[in-house]
Amino acid sequence: MNPEVADAIGVLTEKGILSPDQSATLLRVARRDLVSIRFELRALLYAGVLLAVSGVGLFLKQNQERIGPVTIASLLAAAAVGCFLFVLRRSPPFSWSACGESHVASDYLLLLAVLLIGSDLAYVESRFRFLGADWAYHLLVVSVIAIAAAYRFDSGVVLSLGLSSLAAWRGLSTRIPMESRFSDRPGEIRANALACGVLFLAAAFVSVRTKRKAHFEPVFAAFGWLLLFGGLLSGVFEDKFGWPLWEIAAFGAAAAVIAFAYRFRRLFDFTVGVIAGYLALLRPWKASVATDEVFFFGVAVSSLAVVVLLAATYRRMRRSG
Repeated sequence: MNPEVADAIGVLTEKGILSPDQSATLLRVARRDLVSIRFELRALLYAGVLLAVSGVGLFLKQNQERIGPVTIASLLAAAAVGCFLFVLRRSPPFSWSACGESHVASDYLLLLAVLLIGSDLAYVESRFRFLGADWAYHLLVVSVIAIAAAYRFDSGVVLSLGLSSLAAWRGLSTRIPMESRFSDRPGEIRANALACGVLFLAAAFVSVRTKRKAHFEPVFAAFGWLLLFGGLLSGVFEDKFGWPLWEIAAFGAAAAVIAFAYRFRRLFDFTVGVIAGYLALLRPWKASVATDEVFFFGVAVSSLAVVVLLAATYRRMRRSG
């Protein structure tokens, strides 16, 4: 029971701001008689999608010779189409703004449909080798399908899958062909991470600026910051000669993100900026200490300080927000 909220609801009802029906519903919430289980339901649905995809993988592995590749590919395609049709029938019409509430399972059936398409493409490629050495392009196809589906059905979950598939495609494209374990090119992977990060951040800016799915901005920004800082920190820790320049770039970007996130009360962005800035300081710190024992002790103490800083900042942001 939250007596302050219950009293406020009573005052608003007396003033006519809330209707009796609205007041009754809100009082049930304040008294804990009405509790939302939407988060738990979504978590169960997400776990169900992951279990379903895992089950499909085991089924393919154990029955591919008995059923045949053509039948398996057809079944996967039919299951994906069935999921798409269910979502299409129960989703609101397309809009560049946030769509209305859809069926609670639609988001996750849409995710399942895209994952089934990805599994189907991967299976077909593994059996028939249509793309040969360019097999990673099936990730590009999955990313295009996922991003298109995310925009059509207004799904941030599926947009996340599309962006991660796009980033994975760019990462794998720099490593193919891999004739040996020594063919890795970290510089090219780093450049692709930075390019994808900038691209996603630009998409976040454009989505807000043009008011085209502006509510997707946090998804684009989250992937953008992670890839951008991933690329910068890769230079800090892997570039033997140019790491001081990467250090300056990483710490400068982290400081800018921290200031921006604190100004606009963006908890995730603030966390990413703080952790990236902290990690960027580890390399020069390691070079300045005498022994590994001193370094690791300092890391343990400073990590605890970072956690305390984040917790205190979160509390302050919520109070001032």
